[in-house]
Amino acid sequence: MDPAGRTALVTGGGTGIGRAVALELARAGARVGLLGRRPDPLQRVATEISSMEGEALPVPCDITDDRQVTSAVAMVRAALGPIEILVNNAGRAHSAPIVKIDDATFDELIALNVRAVWVMVRAVINDMRESGWGRIVNIASVAAHRGWPYTSLYTASKHAVGALTRSLAAEVKNSGIAVNAVCPGYVDTQIVEQAARVIADRTDRTEEDARESLASMNPLGRLVTPEEVACAVLSLVRPEAIAMAGHSLIIDGGSQPV
Repeated sequence: MDPAGRTALVTGGGTGIGRAVALELARAGARVGLLGRRPDPLQRVATEISSMEGEALPVPCDITDDRQVTSAVAMVRAALGPIEILVNNAGRAHSAPIVKIDDATFDELIALNVRAVWVMVRAVINDMRESGWGRIVNIASVAAHRGWPYTSLYTASKHAVGALTRSLAAEVKNSGIAVNAVCPGYVDTQIVEQAARVIADRTDRTEEDARESLASMNPLGRLVTPEEVACAVLSLVRPEAIAMAGHSLIIDGGSQPV
């Protein structure tokens, strides 16, 4: 059963959601290429996969650098085979009043959260077309469906990922390739820990209070786990997922798109 025997590529595969997705794909029998800026976390995930008798290749790569992407994709393809599953997970959050966002910050966030998604798709789409089978899952956010104060830049980037998902799905329909997005709420990752620290620094609350306030924004009443997001991703790479195209699955326990 797919994805067994397929080659998957996961960006930001060393920690958090990326790590959970890589492990879930490996358990399902996929060979996994791991991309990320930091080599040590990538190697730890690759070692975990090896301990499960899976196959993984860690490739340190800055996905905002086109030349590094070209080289990394070529390495994964040569070692593991044509890439038929792409999970665009790498990204970062940002929170600030719009008047405090400078041009450099804007360019850096869009380069990672939006342009890198497009670059990664462009790098692997021909593998999928040649095989007549492919799955692309973009990790977006509930911010792809609504907005909050002080998140204009982050929200704009995730709306862009949602739009890219829908348009790409329409472009590759009837080719055996399914393109969808997963939109988590607040997930128990380092990003949320960092957000809690920022809130604590700017207010009189403790980091624990800040963390609880973020968790309470999920209808679930708690933080989503990386493993819960990974299960949603796995559902979108199954054979049956070909009937889904351009969807954004909200993973937070009850929010509805607006």
